[in-house]
Amino acid sequence: MTTILKTIEIPENRRLNLELPADTPTGEVNISLTITPVQHSNTTKRPLSSFCGVFKNSPTFKGDPVEIQRKMRDEW
Repeated sequence: MTTILKTIEIPENRRLNLELPADTPTGEVNISLTITPVQHSNTTKRPLSSFCGVFKNSPTFKGDPVEIQRKMRDEW
């Protein structure tokens, strides 16, 4: 048994043309199709300003933010 997971766009005519991997066996097979709507994350709808200060208490970003940026640029 082979499981194939693909995200596709269903066209208005609701006809699918599905290319299968080369190692798919030929001949008579049973196919099971489950249609589940794609759930998109809401994080893309957050305004950029909502991310300000999220690293304020992070141990990774202790110290002067400008100094951290300079250090990162110097590494390039």
